[in-house]
Parts: sequence; C-alpha cells; structure tokens
Amino acid sequence: MCTYLSAAYCFMQTHAGKIQLNAIRALFVTGTVKKMKDLEYQSPTLVARLMKLNHSRYISKLYKPQDFTIRQVIALANILDLHPHLIADVILKQSSHSFKVKKKSPLTE
Repeated sequence: MCTYLSAAYCFMQTHAGKIQLNAIRALFVTGTVKKMKDLEYQSPTLVARLMKLNHSRYISKLYKPQDFTIRQVIALANILDLHPHLIADVILKQSSHSFKVKKKSPLTE
C-alpha cells in the first residue's frame, strides 16, 4: 500500500510493472515465445506475485509447463491481457515435443 511520502515511488513501480507486462504480452502476440522457459528472465518476480505463486514454483512451472493448472493459465492470460489459447498453445507445443516417442529404425532391430 502506498503512503503519502512514497506515492511517486509507487506510481513508478506500477507504471514500470505495466510496461514489463506489456513487453511479455508482446512476446506472446508476436510468437517469440516458443517455450515457456523463454519467460524466465522476463520479470519473473512480478508475474509470480501477480499469479500468487512462489517465485521458485513459477520458475519450476516454466520448465515443466504441463504443471500449470488451467486456472493458472487463465490467470496468466488475464494478467497479460491475452486470450488463454495463446499461452495454452505454447504449453501444448512444448509438451508434445517432450513426449514424442522415438521410433526404432527397422535396420537396428
């Protein structure tokens, strides 16, 4: 909560936070985010706090995005003012790559 003496500081923090969230939003909109872990250095403390997650738990979920709940995906989408499908698509693509089954070559049998 901002006090009278720190109102300018709180405004700057809020304004800076909005700029950081807009930058993350732009990464999703432009398709720059290929894996959720690409967000690791994009204001993780701010995003974790807004999602009501522990910082280390948020980072862990970025590396294992299948651990995000639907509610958390929707919360992140609301925070970033995005459609949840943009985030879910990244998670699904990343998860499908990590779960692909390697086929054996008929020559190695």
